[in-house]
Amino acid sequence: MEVLEGLRERKKRETRETIARSAMDLFGERGYDSVTVADVAEAAGVSEKTVFNYFPAKEDLVFGKGQARREALIHAIRTRPPRASLVEPFRRQTEELLDRLADGEGDAIAAVPRLMSGSSVLRERLFIGWEREAAELTPVIAEETGGAPDDLVAAVVARSLAWTHRLVFRAAFSRVIAGEDQPAVAADLREQARRAYDQLERGLGDYGVR
Repeated sequence: MEVLEGLRERKKRETRETIARSAMDLFGERGYDSVTVADVAEAAGVSEKTVFNYFPAKEDLVFGKGQARREALIHAIRTRPPRASLVEPFRRQTEELLDRLADGEGDAIAAVPRLMSGSSVLRERLFIGWEREAAELTPVIAEETGGAPDDLVAAVVARSLAWTHRLVFRAAFSRVIAGEDQPAVAADLREQARRAYDQLERGLGDYGVR
């Protein structure tokens, strides 16, 4: 029974990946606003209903991995080792991004930003996603520090840490789109990110350290 469930889950994952890949290929060719869900379904070889089963809204075809990334970050915060600060999970998230850039994955990193430049719908959804991230991170950080779920300090810390990663990401894709050498950009941003997170470590002190 477990094998059958494993095969079923794998089939679902493969279907989801096929739909997402087909959508990004079409969006890259025609632009986000010019592609319909019906176009995506046809390219992926599935029905429109199947697309919506995996992606409730068209924008989710672009931002569908966002929730998984937030959940992974929250898990990293909650399971960080003793004496590790709240800064460390965010620092690791940024280092992983820069590792990808150093390995030449800049085009993949810049794919969504390229689409957003031509779609106000995607830009609006991105802003909503940022607020959703802050809303999910704040009570987690508050819990780690013994504060109330709506603690203002936790909200400030959540946004400060999230924006540090976000600014590195924005600098990365902007420089990739401008044609700069990816390993060189990664090396430069790695040093800048280190200094930024080190400053946050000094500023936050023992806040949230177990």
